[in-house]
Amino acid sequence: MPGGAVAIGPRLPFPNGPDGRRFLLLLDTAVAVALGAALLYANATDPMATSVTGVSAVLRIAANLVAAATVAVRRVDPRWSAIVATLSAALVCALGGAPPVCLCVAVSAYSAAKAGGYRVWWAAPAFASTLIAVAGVVGQVQSWLTALIANVAVVWVGWFAGQAARERHNRRLAAAERRAARERQHAAELRQAAIDERLVIARELHDIVGHSMSVIAVRAGVARVVMEQDPLEAKEALRIIETTTREALQEMRLLVAVLRQEDPAGPALAPAPGLANINALADQIRRAGVELEVNVRGAARALPPGVELSAFRIAQEALTNVVRHAGPTTAKLTIEFRNDDLLIEVTDQGPVVPDERAANEQHVGAGHGLIGMGERVALFDGQLRTGKVGTGFHVNAVLRTEESLR
Repeated sequence: MPGGAVAIGPRLPFPNGPDGRRFLLLLDTAVAVALGAALLYANATDPMATSVTGVSAVLRIAANLVAAATVAVRRVDPRWSAIVATLSAALVCALGGAPPVCLCVAVSAYSAAKAGGYRVWWAAPAFASTLIAVAGVVGQVQSWLTALIANVAVVWVGWFAGQAARERHNRRLAAAERRAARERQHAAELRQAAIDERLVIARELHDIVGHSMSVIAVRAGVARVVMEQDPLEAKEALRIIETTTREALQEMRLLVAVLRQEDPAGPALAPAPGLANINALADQIRRAGVELEVNVRGAARALPPGVELSAFRIAQEALTNVVRHAGPTTAKLTIEFRNDDLLIEVTDQGPVVPDERAANEQHVGAGHGLIGMGERVALFDGQLRTGKVGTGFHVNAVLRTEESLR
């Protein structure tokens, strides 16, 4: 049996807190008074006990009352209550008193065992039962066998009952702790799921709004500059702004529809963009003033939807950064299908008109774009490398495909 101390209390339908403890102490006191009266009656009616007179008789009566009193304080200090009850019972038995005094020892032993805190669980009951048995034989209360059965067995029964109550309470505590741990884990999982969902929404919003607004800003600047000299060019720029705005609004509507959709079997939404939309993306970038070359290498194959979406968003963000930071320039987009992964590479030549300050600030602290690309790459155990190349910038992203992650 375990010997670790655990502070426990009875599981009774009594009030909790100080009021409940006060009630239990009063109940123990009433039980102690009843036991004391019963012991005095047994001592007075026992033929062998009545043959002892004088100081021994007084000591025997006092020891009976002390043993009964230990029941009243067994919740205050269970260990000392058991020790005092054992010594008192041994004194009663040694003076030829009635064996029922061992009931007080059994009650105190129950509380001591329930409180725990013993390195060797059997040492305390073994000492108490041996001492009382020897005292019973010395006092010639009854034969050794009768003393062993009447005294020793009672003490061990009380001790085992306390151990069983303690184990039961510890199991309840452990079960409650496991339930609390599961609830804490569930709450943490819910919080993490909410955080992950917000990150996904933030990435999608950044990709949609950032790309579209960059194209709109560039074409609006072009329209402002050429409005008087080249009205046709300004009109084309406004047409591009209108088209880009409509496309961005449509993607925003789809995203909001996904967020509001509660029924998983609800109406189907438009498919998420993938590598099949690369040519349309390239046309948007070219309309923004970037001479873009697109190269697709390797044997194209169907990829998991998550890889398709992440690849498209990485290419979109990298090209948007080219429009935003390099302006009209030359860039190259490479998509390479490999056996175990997918490569997305974007390289630009930097601004056509070199500007030392702009070159130093190009792509540095590019907001959440590079962070979002890193998060998308990490989802598929890939690698992301970015950095300046001459006056331009280079983005190299590798996404592991589902087959290579198995």
